[in-house]
Amino acid sequence: MASREPLPPIRLNAIVLNLCLTVVFPLIAVNLLVAYGVGVVAALAYSAIFPAIETTIAAIRLHHVDALGAISLTFIALGIGASLVSGDVHFALAKESFFSGVFGLICLVSLALPRPLIFYISRTFAAGGDHAREAAWNGRWVYPMFRQVMRTMTLVWGVGYLLEAALRVILVYVLPVRTAINVSPLLAAGTTVALIVWTLRYGKAAQRRADERFAREAAV
Repeated sequence: MASREPLPPIRLNAIVLNLCLTVVFPLIAVNLLVAYGVGVVAALAYSAIFPAIETTIAAIRLHHVDALGAISLTFIALGIGASLVSGDVHFALAKESFFSGVFGLICLVSLALPRPLIFYISRTFAAGGDHAREAAWNGRWVYPMFRQVMRTMTLVWGVGYLLEAALRVILVYVLPVRTAINVSPLLAAGTTVALIVWTLRYGKAAQRRADERFAREAAV
């Protein structure tokens, strides 16, 4: 981390597209379908096409489906099937918390691995499939501060998504269905945006500390 070279910039356009396809478009689709008489469970199932499109776009851009994308597609397919079979609106809404919870657990478990999950996710957004950028990102693992930053980010994301999953399940079963339809994706979006904002600020602060450290060492 203590390097004169700055970190590759996170591609915000990719993040915005991700949020639109996973939160904004599904929310609009569900409300429109319900307004035109489509059942809530069916509307939720139809709206899942947007997250599937997001995963497909990422796979085309990177020329492969990464582990997170594969997990996402699997949960989408299982969630649609389970929701249609059960016919339970609350279950259809609460099932999204399962993915959030599992993602949070994967983050925490990955802390015991050589490189935590956020290292790979950040590399995807920073490199955008560019092999040179990926190599530069991988090379930063030799810096202790960089490793600490990646592990801290992974810890915060893991805890954040576990809390979001638990809160969403509670709200789904407490709030009226029509309210829960809107609150559920907004809670997911709010959590994701908050984590992204914190990650960007924390990353910039860490880079600034690394640059200051480098300057002090160079001045000696």
